[in-house]
Amino acid sequence: MTVRGALQSGAASLRARSIDTPFLDATLLLAEALATTKERLFAAYSDEISPERAELFQRLLGERLSGRPVSYIRRRKEFFGREFYVDERVLVPRPDSEPLVEAALRIIDGCERVAPIRRVHDVGTGSGCLALTLALERPYLAVSASDLSPGAEEVFRINAARLACDLPFTRASLLSGLPGPFDMIVSNPPYLTDAEVQAMIESGWPEPPEALRGGREGLDCIEQLVAQSVDCLVRDSYLLIECAPQQVERAAGMLTAAGYERVEVLPDLAGRGRVVIGRLRTAGGAERA
Repeated sequence: MTVRGALQSGAASLRARSIDTPFLDATLLLAEALATTKERLFAAYSDEISPERAELFQRLLGERLSGRPVSYIRRRKEFFGREFYVDERVLVPRPDSEPLVEAALRIIDGCERVAPIRRVHDVGTGSGCLALTLALERPYLAVSASDLSPGAEEVFRINAARLACDLPFTRASLLSGLPGPFDMIVSNPPYLTDAEVQAMIESGWPEPPEALRGGREGLDCIEQLVAQSVDCLVRDSYLLIECAPQQVERAAGMLTAAGYERVEVLPDLAGRGRVVIGRLRTAGGAERA
């Protein structure tokens, strides 16, 4: 079988199971089986595939047909131009989270001459994609991370080692017990509703439910995070939270009620409200270092 034939056959199988991106998934899995890149794969359409590699491709395809995400099959996912290790202990990093990083970097750069931001904390870090990306994009920052999950801590440390970016990690539930204070807090907290998570569990979705479940309306963790953040930030500091498009207005209201100013909602790559940002004018009496 040729590369072209394998791609066509694999994509057809995935399409028959109503998988959203059949050709892309088949491409990534075939590239994995052939130990190459998808770019090189496209230049090798007429090449013959060995029986051993064809068998491996079929095994990987079978995993995808069973509902396992491509990122878990390949054990990696690209985020902000870097490759992160992922497995079933953490959520798969998604492009929808990249605008949060971009917004954080804009704020950090904009504050540099007036009140420099140095201490940045990532709540519920999971794979570490937010914390590690910010630390690597702006090496002068003192970035830290926390997560309640022991498995997430293990994955975070794998990625920190692979990216040669050693950051302090604390096992914590949201901001409870964290040292602080911080100049900026970022978070992609659990924000799916209990009903949504239950439906995913029943369908066999492999991502960890505890990293998804945000309560009856999906806002429990966001509400707790906003309330706790006030005592963990200094004056003129920032909170950035990712949430679902249908939650952004209520999340923005929570920030306003907690004393945040200049509260705004930023869109994701599809133009839907996704990131809520607020500036805390006064917090805990602490000054920016």
